[in-house]
Amino acid sequence: MNVLSSGVRSVLHKTHKIPCLKAHFQCFCHSTREAGSHSQASYISENFASCLENCPDFLSLRKLHACIFAYGLGNSIFVGSKLLNCYAKFGLLAESRWVFDRIINDKLSLWNSILVGYFRSGYFDEVLRRYSSLRERKIGLDSSGITFGLKSCVELGSLEFGRGIHVDAFKFGLSRDRFVGSSLIGLYAKHGDIEDASKAFDEISERDVVVYTSMITGYAQVGDHCAYEAFVVARDMQKEQLDPNRVTLVSLVQAAAQLEALEEGRLVHGYAIRRGIGCSDEVFETSLMDMYIKCGATRMASCIFGKMNARTVMSWNVVIAGHLQMGQPLEALDLFYLMVQDNTVPDLITLANGILSCASLEYLRGGKSIHSYTIRAGVQLDLVATTALIDMYSKCNDLIQARELFDRMEERDVISFNVMMAGFLQNGFAYLAIDTYCKMAGAGIRPNPGTILIILSASSDLKDIRLGRWDPWTYIKTWV
Repeated sequence: MNVLSSGVRSVLHKTHKIPCLKAHFQCFCHSTREAGSHSQASYISENFASCLENCPDFLSLRKLHACIFAYGLGNSIFVGSKLLNCYAKFGLLAESRWVFDRIINDKLSLWNSILVGYFRSGYFDEVLRRYSSLRERKIGLDSSGITFGLKSCVELGSLEFGRGIHVDAFKFGLSRDRFVGSSLIGLYAKHGDIEDASKAFDEISERDVVVYTSMITGYAQVGDHCAYEAFVVARDMQKEQLDPNRVTLVSLVQAAAQLEALEEGRLVHGYAIRRGIGCSDEVFETSLMDMYIKCGATRMASCIFGKMNARTVMSWNVVIAGHLQMGQPLEALDLFYLMVQDNTVPDLITLANGILSCASLEYLRGGKSIHSYTIRAGVQLDLVATTALIDMYSKCNDLIQARELFDRMEERDVISFNVMMAGFLQNGFAYLAIDTYCKMAGAGIRPNPGTILIILSASSDLKDIRLGRWDPWTYIKTWV
């Protein structure tokens, strides 16, 4: 007997233009015909699940959902878990929650499936919400639920929630698990808490390449003196006869860049060449260029850049910014123009670096050209790019345009105020620099050492000894 309902036939008829879905429905028909009565429900569930996994759009999904109800599978845990994850994949969170609330039970595997589905769909808040519900039901926890809960905390920057999950992991004896431990290291390292990251690393009983790489990456992220510890952990990893992977090498290169340790960076590069790791890998090659530039070996960076098979905006940004950092604005601007000729669309970082190059060269025409491009392309400049434009116009003696941009800024920080004050000072308007400082004080923005130097220079130009001797912040606040 043909068990295919008219509802399913209707979906098949309406989706004849979608080959992949049609094929799965045909498979569904064949399987249900061949299935015996004792296993018929299982066959139907499995084929509905297969159709859901290959569902091309949310309209087909709604039709499938209707068919699932028609077959009396609305409360099926197996089909329901696939259904709610499919709704989440298409961004239909309300529908996904409705399905979840209908099939909710005390099977931990189902809860884990839901947490994984929400995480993969980018609903990190929902992962933590469901994790809290799971904890309240006292069903228990395993490494999967805790791992994806911690990963969601990393994405959301929720350190305190993550600490609570760490407590749960300890209670259930899961803090020794390498997947849980790696996620804990990532959470603490992201927030600069390298001490707790190291403690989480020490708790892990069996360490593999992923665990060691997580700790190395953590030290590289925190930077400063901690970057050296990345190489210490790498040596310990090799003592365990574990070979580093591409992510490990990228993190070690980043650590070498922060330490400006050229020799260590070269050793990592040489190891990668010998093992054939990272060849034609954009992230690794870009990290190498950044390292060589920060270590003063610009020729090596240029060599890597010249041999790259595909240059993306990220790789262009690194090499342009590198030449700027090395005090080579002309070379940086030449690279900016080469990038445009290469038909690579610049992002905000590229535009800011191009503008800064023009500012250093006092090249007004070039700076105006880049500014005009942003207007024509409808690019919404961020704080950094706008500040770079103010700096460029100020150094090119176009103070009217610089002040107009500054006055239109919706958001300002101490750097933007400093740039505007320096512009006024450079163009002989010391009193306007003081006036701008008053506005900064009124906005509650604290000065930095650069601000103090500008105000001292302004007081010198104005021959105001009192302003030069007094604490500028206290003095200016009396003017407001």
